[in-house]
Amino acid sequence: MPIFNAILRAFISLLIFLPAIAFAQTPAPVLEAGTIHISGEVSIPEKIRKDSVWLHLTIPQPFTGEYKIYKTLLDRHGRFTLKVNTTTNLVRGAARTDINLENMITILLKTGHDNKIAFGYDEEGTINKASVSGFPAFTEDDLLFSQRKLDDIIDYRSDKPRIALYDKPFSAFIEHAGNVIEDRRFLLDKPPFVSGNMKEILFREYSLNLFEGHVFSYQEEMMRNYSNLHNGAFPDSALIRMPVRQDYTFLKTLDLNNPLYLLNYAYPSFAKEMLQNPALDLPPIHDTPVREWLAQVKGILAPLLGFDEGQFYDVLAGNAYGLQFEHEVTPLTDKQVEHIKKHYKGSDMQKILLRRNQEIIAQSRLKEAAVIRPTPTVPPAELMSAIISRYKGKTVVVDFWATWCVPCLEAIGESRSLKKELSGKDVVFIYISNPSSPKKQWEQYIRGIGGEQYYLTRGEWEHIMETHKFSAIPTYFVYDKQGELKLQMTGYPGNKDMQKLIMDIRAGKVPGNVRMEE
Repeated sequence: MPIFNAILRAFISLLIFLPAIAFAQTPAPVLEAGTIHISGEVSIPEKIRKDSVWLHLTIPQPFTGEYKIYKTLLDRHGRFTLKVNTTTNLVRGAARTDINLENMITILLKTGHDNKIAFGYDEEGTINKASVSGFPAFTEDDLLFSQRKLDDIIDYRSDKPRIALYDKPFSAFIEHAGNVIEDRRFLLDKPPFVSGNMKEILFREYSLNLFEGHVFSYQEEMMRNYSNLHNGAFPDSALIRMPVRQDYTFLKTLDLNNPLYLLNYAYPSFAKEMLQNPALDLPPIHDTPVREWLAQVKGILAPLLGFDEGQFYDVLAGNAYGLQFEHEVTPLTDKQVEHIKKHYKGSDMQKILLRRNQEIIAQSRLKEAAVIRPTPTVPPAELMSAIISRYKGKTVVVDFWATWCVPCLEAIGESRSLKKELSGKDVVFIYISNPSSPKKQWEQYIRGIGGEQYYLTRGEWEHIMETHKFSAIPTYFVYDKQGELKLQMTGYPGNKDMQKLIMDIRAGKVPGNVRMEE
């Protein structure tokens, strides 16, 4: 079929030249409930050494869709040990320290194995050596440079002129997406060099990223396409012809049952986007028996995916419960537990869901109700003052966030215990988002976030960003009791530092508007 050609060219032309991944004697990735033991050592030159250094490990959980970050202090020799739960037998994660949180290495871990990690910094604070045990199929350069390579692919811009897509069928955008993938393939063979094994993982990662972040956000993309071609103006949304379910047959080209996807960060987030996609209109799982829910989902997706069994349906089911955990911070109902036990019959999938449910039970005790506030009807230049004036006499923490922003959501989750600690101390947390977070999705997320919620127009949001000169999120403003902006900060510093900053502002120890970057 013509609309598949570009995507198929990209995948086939790449895979012809790449060997199948061989983990020596390691089995292929599979879904299973496991625990991984990790030990390691970080070498830090005396010039940049600090009294205390925190190690951050990011461990994806494909079955339930979380990206867990574990933090532990290095001892005085730079050593650490850690035990983490996983939902796969093999894990591709990331490691970094607060010597330089922007610089990370890829780590590969497996259950039932003595996982040893070692990496070190040069005197400029850049990681220049790394090793992990048990994965001979990957090179040191794979560990050091794979994230940078992926960033290069994502950030690449061709010199081809922009073309109008907003007034064309959805199939034209799919073909355009395939061409974008093909245009970036050559970057896999540019420095920094990585192995054929890592190339395949990164190529799949980028492909899922593109479809998840752009194709599944079709209306937003077409609004942006129109704006780029019309000097920043935005069209009436009625101009954009939205896709229907039958347009998603391109999903067949992605081979979503391939076990290698379990090593991709984008795999569970891709599944969650499908679960929430308005054109696909998949039913929420709620209290529906798992087998019955899967039958409904397969009836919709099988003609589009080209299969009606396998790993991807398992991931969809796990992430359907994961949406409840993540968005609403709501534990499983008794009926849901009953259905899970009946369907999974004590298997690893049951263990994973019930293990995650215990974590959510604890988190739900920190949850507060969300209050959606109307945006004040004032000119954009007066908007922040009008919002803050509603909380006179209180210290106000403003969190600029989006549903698609993983660091935003991680920080929101971490800060739940801080909000509990500050309750009763005249500190208000308000959250501001915009149409880059689809309204329906935003309404789901805020159930688990709580607090005072504002949903600005695109123009209001852009005016605030331009006026206050920030371009990344999460960004935080902290106002004192008189409504004066005392702190502006991009990146979450952690609960301990955030609490100190807030308390200093409450005590009048911050004289003026301080700008901080993580």
